[in-house]
Amino acid sequence: MQFENTYRLEGLIQGPLPPGPDGRRVIENLTKDFNRNGLRLSLRYDDSQFALTAENVTRDTEEIHPLEVDLMVHHALEKLIGAYPLELRMQIFSTLRSREYRPNAEVQSAYLVIFPGQVKVERREVAAVVEPRPAPLTVTNKFGYILAAVGILALLGWASSGLVQFRDLGERKLSGLRGTRLEDLRVDDKSIADFVKVVEVDVAKAPLSDIVLTLRKGSKWPDDITPLSPDSKGYTAAYKARFKAAIEDRELTVVLRDDKGTLTVSKVSIREFFVDDGKKEIIVRIPFGSKVVRDLILRP
Repeated sequence: MQFENTYRLEGLIQGPLPPGPDGRRVIENLTKDFNRNGLRLSLRYDDSQFALTAENVTRDTEEIHPLEVDLMVHHALEKLIGAYPLELRMQIFSTLRSREYRPNAEVQSAYLVIFPGQVKVERREVAAVVEPRPAPLTVTNKFGYILAAVGILALLGWASSGLVQFRDLGERKLSGLRGTRLEDLRVDDKSIADFVKVVEVDVAKAPLSDIVLTLRKGSKWPDDITPLSPDSKGYTAAYKARFKAAIEDRELTVVLRDDKGTLTVSKVSIREFFVDDGKKEIIVRIPFGSKVVRDLILRP
């Protein structure tokens, strides 16, 4: 159930640190600005790369008053890109999306970075069942709820003394049944293994919620960064075009399939292979949020 005057921010922003010795400080200060203005983003680093991941929690639009949600996110992303010289701005990758709930409507927005380093917002408004905001509690109701909560906590405290072992056992069993588990995760790199292959897989649980891949250059990695000569055998024209684009964009496509069969498509950077030509392996992190991931497919 969704309520009026609420919003949800999803996805992430990732890219290299701004140039100069204060690159980290620039990103940290911008992150503080985003959070202070109601855009809840968590920051993490991977060598010279950063990632800002949305909290993916429904919040009150009053937190970003007086701007509308999509205007606020647009403004914040432009401020981030403004910290980079023009020639580096296309290295910023955004999958940020927002959903703002209004009376009988949901405003859906996607925030992209497009050539030559500009922010583009794709926005649509769709009909939706949105409930009115609940009326605020009166003082009398609040007091009644507090008394009831105190009584319940006292009862639970008395009952839990004899149930601690059973509760702990139940929590251990539940933790093994839910979430993304390494032993259940299927990784498919067949379509890129000649060029880049997965040599190690790990899963980092909350608060990171990342799938960690170690990638290694394959036997046909193009030494001169010229992907697939025109007379390459065994590859379709469409595949050659996709791999050429992957080399030029320094990114591979990653597809996640959850336990409900839903697909999520995003990008993963292989820029480190190009920064250091002698590097044979790199580590990449793929956020999966709260999804229970069953399949991860890498492709050009």
